[in-house]
Amino acid sequence: MVDENKPLLGEIEEELTELTASATATVTATSTNTARHVRTKVPEVEIHLFRQGKGPIVVFRSALGGWEQDQLEVGDILEKHGLKSVFAFNHQSRVRGVPVRFNPRNGRSILTYRDGAVVYLDGEPKVC
Repeated sequence: MVDENKPLLGEIEEELTELTASATATVTATSTNTARHVRTKVPEVEIHLFRQGKGPIVVFRSALGGWEQDQLEVGDILEKHGLKSVFAFNHQSRVRGVPVRFNPRNGRSILTYRDGAVVYLDGEPKVC
């Protein structure tokens, strides 16, 4: 029976020492005892970016940010592509929709997006 009041730190240290001992014993063989890295999938959207209705000038994947990782990093897109604003875009009829609004403090979109969504944006370039 496992004592619930006993801290788990000792068990973790024991497992780590066993892992290093077995790793030094079998340096050449790759086994399941090697250290494993846990990677979480970052939610992403595919963005088709148009400039003044022409294009798409670039198609890329962008990670979603925010506390719940469902907001588009609009500020980064504006800065990277030299745009002053972006709009929702209907690529079939080539018509702009509403502007994509974002928080000026953190650059994230007000509206949320789902992982794997395809987003069509039309950008207005900065005037020098």
